[in-house]
Amino acid sequence: MPLETRWFVKAGLVWLCATFALGAALLGAKAVGYQPPFDLSVVHAHAGFVGFLVNLVIGIALWFLPVNREAFKENRGRYPVAAVRWIFVLLNAGLIVRIIVEPIVDATGISPVTTSALLMSSVAQLAAIVLFAAIAWSRVRQV
Repeated sequence: MPLETRWFVKAGLVWLCATFALGAALLGAKAVGYQPPFDLSVVHAHAGFVGFLVNLVIGIALWFLPVNREAFKENRGRYPVAAVRWIFVLLNAGLIVRIIVEPIVDATGISPVTTSALLMSSVAQLAAIVLFAAIAWSRVRQV
């Protein structure tokens, strides 16, 4: 398994553990009657769906999809290494910013700073997904 695909799979596993830890903490808080000052259910969902699932899917897809030796000569037909590293950074940095900023917005309200941060995080994640889709698209050949 190439290095970059291992990054995605391992990041996915870290996010899976974080998701379940947060879920357990939220359930424990509810069980003892504690209500956090902000809603963490969106953070919990994003950590699970984007952090775990999307990282895992991208990692496995980059590993298993058919190679395209014509398009990606430098990496035995798998992908352009620099682009995949950017996908990893954009996806996970965007997720971290979103996980930090959304509870702040819930607790304090929207502001120009939080709006800008959320916009940048969503653009970063969108760019990561579009770049991944372009790489994956070029590796799926017509039958």
